[in-house]
Amino acid sequence: MRSWRLLLSDVAINEVDIIASYADVFVVLREGDDRPGPNDWEATVRTPDHQHFAPGTYELRGGTPDDVDLSGHALLRFSDGHQHHFRGDGPLGGIEGVVA
Repeated sequence: MRSWRLLLSDVAINEVDIIASYADVFVVLREGDDRPGPNDWEATVRTPDHQHFAPGTYELRGGTPDDVDLSGHALLRFSDGHQHHFRGDGPLGGIEGVVA
């Protein structure tokens, strides 16, 4: 098994740009797989201002400082208003070049 933590320089949730003090995507590639499974990735987003997200599924989009664009559907697992944790709920688009 291999894993990556990709820092994000920009984030959008449901097509709305989010001001984030920190954001990353953690990806796991299981032995024998050529791409992560639909729930083998998660995202953490920290917001400086209080941000409310209701329980549910969200479309996440983010870009890394080295121009890798990632996107996918994810379930909100946890939010305290400033730290928001999402779990993948489908394929993570854009990861192909990272796990190759």
